[in-house]
Amino acid sequence: MKLFNSVLVVTSLFLSASAFAHVGLGSSMPANGAMLSQAPTKLELTFTAPVRLVKLTMQDEKQQSVPLTLPSGATSQAAFSFGLPVLSAANYTVNWMIMGDDGHKMKGNMSFMLHNSGMNTHSAPPMTMEHETSEHTAHQ
Repeated sequence: MKLFNSVLVVTSLFLSASAFAHVGLGSSMPANGAMLSQAPTKLELTFTAPVRLVKLTMQDEKQQSVPLTLPSGATSQAAFSFGLPVLSAANYTVNWMIMGDDGHKMKGNMSFMLHNSGMNTHSAPPMTMEHETSEHTAHQ
């Protein structure tokens, strides 16, 4: 009987801990803390269970907002994808608020950095061979 009571207590503690576990961000693209040399064209958020995305904002380090459009459907889903405008080199923070099927709201954030290297910021004039060609022709 003592063993049965011990198993019952341990099982109750395990189940109550599971009840307090909430949905969170499972993964994102770009990944949280990523340092990118190429600007991402989309933002993907994958949560650990289906949720309704209540609020989503994205800002650079100067608190300039990047426009994002929330999904219009009221159905829960685990993965969300958003097209991004052309981003410049900066640190970006994405803040989200979700609501689980139990009605509990949770919020969190993730961030990534976009480096200036690898971005095409300088455009060199194309090389031409016209001058050399005309000189070469003049010597013939």
